[in-house]
Amino acid sequence: MKNIEKSELLKAAMLELLEESALDKVVNCAVPANHTPDATHPRTTLLHVKFSEDKPQVDRMAGFLWGQCVNYALSRRRRLAFKQKLLDSTGADLSEIPNLVDVVKNVFIKFRKEYPSRASEVGEVLAYCVATQHLKAAQMAAKVSLKTSSNMPVHGLDGIHASVENGVLTIYFLESKLSGSANSGAKEYAESIAGFLNDEKQYLHEYSLVGDLGNLDTLEGEARTLALAHFDVMGNPEIQRRERSVALICYSEKKHFKNSIPIADGSPDIHEKHFSENYAKDLDHHQTAASKHLKNNGVDPRKCQVFFVAVPDVNKLREKFYEAMGK
Repeated sequence: MKNIEKSELLKAAMLELLEESALDKVVNCAVPANHTPDATHPRTTLLHVKFSEDKPQVDRMAGFLWGQCVNYALSRRRRLAFKQKLLDSTGADLSEIPNLVDVVKNVFIKFRKEYPSRASEVGEVLAYCVATQHLKAAQMAAKVSLKTSSNMPVHGLDGIHASVENGVLTIYFLESKLSGSANSGAKEYAESIAGFLNDEKQYLHEYSLVGDLGNLDTLEGEARTLALAHFDVMGNPEIQRRERSVALICYSEKKHFKNSIPIADGSPDIHEKHFSENYAKDLDHHQTAASKHLKNNGVDPRKCQVFFVAVPDVNKLREKFYEAMGK
């Protein structure tokens, strides 16, 4: 098979695995990723919770993220099995749906109970949604389900996604941070990704998870063989791969949410536009902060992409997420 044929086959395989989220229903993009060939900073995107007139819709965002947990938390094989049960049911029988919800809920509850200091599920789900919509990158392994396994370490990445760009497989290492400020979130991310990149054992372990326990097992034939070969970094070191670190930094934006304008009878979206325009002016500050922290930790900013998500209060978002879960 020619290289171009392999590339097209691999691209089709990644698209088959992609379940693109509709994150833009609840999260608006104030500044899309900016990049130039000579850039020395990380690609940076500024996102924020959407408004309903003058009110940030945190409850709606939390509910949407809980709905995405089915795709995020369960392996593709398990999701396909549940879907087949629904298709095999007779008439209007939807009795399997509560079982599916319970399985997902139990995954989160178990992990939060056993590892309370590492429980930041809402950030991880948000990172998943960003990767599937903004990067069009498919999830390679359901990490939160693997973390609840008794023989799996809880440390490591929050997600592994991949897509084919310009004929080359791009692998995205996801890190999510919930923080009180953009700067502190960027600092935590830089320290975290530096630790991962300097830990060869963990680095190889993440690749082995995809090959052994990931979503590639739902592919078939040559597509499956080709995809598995690309994630076998020890067995196939000659295969070209592009690796990128992706940060999801959801933080409490104190200043701009307080800077409101009077209620008027004009277009209801003037409040969101007012916020978005002011928030967009923070691009240079946020990008510079991320670049500084990455360089301080020995990480090349050009291999990183940072998504900042502004909400009024990250703790309130987390609280509303668990309310949506029904916990």
